[in-house]
Amino acid sequence: MNHELNDTKQKAFVKTIVAAGIILLIVLNFTQAIGIIKNIYKIIYPLLLGAGIAFVLNIPVSKYEKVFFPGSKNKWIIKMRRGACIILSILTITVIILIFISILIPQLSKSISLLSAGLPTIYNRFVEWIDQYTDKLPMLQQKLEEFSMDRSKALGKGLNLFGNWIWGTASLMSIIFSKLTNLLIAFIFSIYILFGKEKVKKQFDKLLSVYVKGDKKEKLYECLQIANESFTDFFVGQCKEALILGLLCTIGMIIFRFPYATTIGSVIGLTALIPMLGAYLGAAIGFLLIVMINPLKAVLFLVFIIILQQVEGNLIYPKVVGESIGLPGIWVFAAIIIGGGFMGITGILIGVPAASTVYKLLRRFVNKRLKTENFI
Repeated sequence: MNHELNDTKQKAFVKTIVAAGIILLIVLNFTQAIGIIKNIYKIIYPLLLGAGIAFVLNIPVSKYEKVFFPGSKNKWIIKMRRGACIILSILTITVIILIFISILIPQLSKSISLLSAGLPTIYNRFVEWIDQYTDKLPMLQQKLEEFSMDRSKALGKGLNLFGNWIWGTASLMSIIFSKLTNLLIAFIFSIYILFGKEKVKKQFDKLLSVYVKGDKKEKLYECLQIANESFTDFFVGQCKEALILGLLCTIGMIIFRFPYATTIGSVIGLTALIPMLGAYLGAAIGFLLIVMINPLKAVLFLVFIIILQQVEGNLIYPKVVGESIGLPGIWVFAAIIIGGGFMGITGILIGVPAASTVYKLLRRFVNKRLKTENFI
């Protein structure tokens, strides 16, 4: 018994020494370690993207499998069920994306053309307003004259730089080819995952059975289940919420006779996919479009959006998404900032459900600990 105990202590000591050594090496060679991590990430990025695509596709696949002759004993139906459900899921998502693009692209192009046509007018009005007060603010007049003198030169330089970057044919083609290749590899990998998800699950279970013992395995599965629920409910709920918000915005703008109702409603529906900040970003675009026609209506539009956001946030969002996120607003905001800083738009979308998962696990752990120690 004592011999086994000593062996356990020795193994734990060796593991601690090895872990400390690895951490020390990483700290001493931090720049090189970050470079290695980035290179590894670039290599496995298509696989990670494929896993994400498989996760999204698995949501409709699971739904279709429940209605595609679930009780049939016919061996042909059983064999073709998974493939048929995957094809149906791909077609479903493709049709939704095409419908969304067919509605959104014309509206976005119209928004861009309206903004490009109206921004000079806004600028001229701003300059006229400034001219009224330049006598009282001579420093402002000097800065305005300097800006007017250098504006065309700076704009020309900016356009030249932008043109050199955009029309660098070799670089642009290389980037496009790389992105398409990664997307193709990821899509193929996601199909393999979906066809063999039961086998992958069994292999993962065997691996855990060897290296993770007892209660730790159950706790890990519990964590993975919470993460799966958080991500699934977040993506499904966020899409529903964006669609509802876009429709409500369009209908409300038509009722109150705001201009560009369908254009602004479509933009707000798209930007609402970004949690918390998205709808306000769409509102800013809508304000710029309306202010060119009627500044008073632009202000009233902002009031309308704020009221709509309050109604949607307090009545609609809890019903659509429910308690799936379970994350206070301050942590949603923190997750958006941190996720966006690391991975851009992808990080924003992943950051919120990831933070929600961590929050739920911590809340469960803390409440359990408090009950155990009779604090509550």
